[in-house]
Amino acid sequence: MQDRQGRTRSPWAPVAAAIREVGNEELARRAAALNRQMGLAAPLGPLAARVYDPLPVPLTAADFTVLEEGVKQRATLLSQALEDLYGPQSLLQIGKLPPTLVFGDPYFLRPLHTHAPLPTPRLALYAADVIRAPDGRFLLLRDHTGVIPGLGHALTLRRLTNGTLPELFRAGGLRSIRPAREMLVDHLQREAEGGLVAVLSGGVAKNQANHDSFDDALLARALGVLMIEPADLATRNGALHMKTLSGLLHVATLIRGVSGIDLDPLEQGGRPGSGIAGAFGAIRAGVLSVLNAPGSTLLESSALRPYLQELFEPLLGEPELLRLAGDADMALASVAPFLSPDQEIVKAPLCLRLFAWHDGLDWQVLPGGLGLPLTTAGAPSGLGIKDLWALDSDEPRMISGAPPAEPPEHVKFLAAAHLPSRLADNLFWLGRSVERLEAAARLLMLAIPRLESGTSLPRDLAERGLITRCLGQAGLLPPDVAGFAISGRLLRQTLARRKPIAGLLKEVGRLVDASSERLSPSMLATVRFALHQASEALPNEETALPTMLSFAATFAGIAAENMSRDGGWLFLEMGRRLERGETLAETLAILLAGPVGRLEPGMTLGIELADSVLSYELCHAGIIAPGPVLAMLLADPSNPRSLAFQCNALRACLERLGADDDAETARQLQQDVTNQAGSVTGLHATLEATSAKLRLLSDRVHRRFFTLLPEAHTLEENEILEAAQ
Repeated sequence: MQDRQGRTRSPWAPVAAAIREVGNEELARRAAALNRQMGLAAPLGPLAARVYDPLPVPLTAADFTVLEEGVKQRATLLSQALEDLYGPQSLLQIGKLPPTLVFGDPYFLRPLHTHAPLPTPRLALYAADVIRAPDGRFLLLRDHTGVIPGLGHALTLRRLTNGTLPELFRAGGLRSIRPAREMLVDHLQREAEGGLVAVLSGGVAKNQANHDSFDDALLARALGVLMIEPADLATRNGALHMKTLSGLLHVATLIRGVSGIDLDPLEQGGRPGSGIAGAFGAIRAGVLSVLNAPGSTLLESSALRPYLQELFEPLLGEPELLRLAGDADMALASVAPFLSPDQEIVKAPLCLRLFAWHDGLDWQVLPGGLGLPLTTAGAPSGLGIKDLWALDSDEPRMISGAPPAEPPEHVKFLAAAHLPSRLADNLFWLGRSVERLEAAARLLMLAIPRLESGTSLPRDLAERGLITRCLGQAGLLPPDVAGFAISGRLLRQTLARRKPIAGLLKEVGRLVDASSERLSPSMLATVRFALHQASEALPNEETALPTMLSFAATFAGIAAENMSRDGGWLFLEMGRRLERGETLAETLAILLAGPVGRLEPGMTLGIELADSVLSYELCHAGIIAPGPVLAMLLADPSNPRSLAFQCNALRACLERLGADDDAETARQLQQDVTNQAGSVTGLHATLEATSAKLRLLSDRVHRRFFTLLPEAHTLEENEILEAAQ
């Protein structure tokens, strides 16, 4: 930042002036805002705490030109070396590279050794970490040739920093990264020829130290492509496909966010569920492009680095532009200003990470990148990631890429049809889990005061017996005590021992994380805040019940007002309606069992559990009678808690998903419960049958959309004979 005389260097002068203008206190607030914005930029599960520094790292046009040429040269060298190691292996034959280091490295994947080159370069993305020496030269610290870390951050941090600290950008002269990003997107789509381009991530559950799922999510959003997991993919007829609601969708290009060692368990001997069986075969056949190809991490080996450095003259015919950094160089690495955790500006060694990709003709370098705090002895801890600036020169710059061509015709993308089946399954069960949590909270809020009353009036005894059976049906009481009228103390002891609400809340949290890619940042922040409040109210499950209802109401409002009515919302809504319908039918079957003269306690409890007390009082003056109660709980199409409403909502969802036969089943169920509202006779059996039909409908939904299996049927004699032959 400063020269030997202590004067501020030219690229840092506008930054220093902006810092003085903003002031330390406001700068700290802007830094906190930037960190919040980055946390919301691509929500994905419970993320480790990250720190982002609002102070950029500016490079002059001359400095960036030096780095650009050095990165291009090194990427070209590594690409040629990689193609040779997985092809003719001439470098091994003439002794330029030691075979023991290559074949003994776990990242050398023998199944990817082919005599002919792959249709696409094995090394298509590259990142280099460099430091600046005291004499001003840039030195190479490490290569990234496998999973490229931080590219999603580099494409996102600039945009959010501009919105958080616009004072830094007033001086101008900064090269935009938008044209480079658009060139990369255009190249990926052209290479895919209308096929699917996606970022392959290991997911939250498999997030490893070097495989950052959060960066994968940022990269997918920055490039406008899907982020998928290995469980979303399957190999059919030698090609890779994504499992969607409409069947299998061909995948043309994957940007790899998982280790190549774990990519194909069939050929690498891994666990069957940890990768994509047959992926290597699709790569060898040329029907799948993976950026970067499995096995490219071999070039990151520190043992091979000195030998690779000797290949510039033999392969490229020119000397190296980026010399390797040694231990002494790291100790003398150039320092830069950082905003420390206590909001003070401190100096620390700096590492620059630059990114490049191959556009089919040449290597392109992103005019930006990341500034990372270099971990050395005595360096401050807790420092953040910076945005790297490349200042523009006075001369006009011509941006060129692949020659213009007619863009391929893209497959029409239907959100409902092309929704990954894994994600649809998660959203479906998220809806069911939230409804289970709400139903359990409502039932316990109704049960605790009644079971603690201690009165012995016949009506109170009848209510307690019904409530106990409902608690057992909901799984809140063990079967051995669910058939008897228990005391409030026993209920409290059972809740303290079994902790059913905590288990339901934990499952909801897991599914929220698993479905987070279909929730916008603001939606996810609101849901997680309400979920955190509900978790904080535990372990006292009794006092936490109102908080559970508050969370359920927040979630329902978010789903109703913020989610677009595409495939994600349809499966969330379908899960909610199926769960609410099953629970209501099972509960009413218990509450409305018995002769007509003894139904009043059960009807009263049913109205309360359905949260329809106010509506009933306004319509019927609070007079409990079978006809009005059944009409409100079973047949009222305007009551969101009635059974007919759930069946109608299910029918609408299934019709939009093209499941006409299941939609007809839901319509018939609605008609049946509407007809039953006019008669009390046989109500218990009808409600139990309705609950069984809803469970069967849930199984059919699973078979149709999630497991993608045909309908089960009994084999005829001719089919048995054909199978035997």
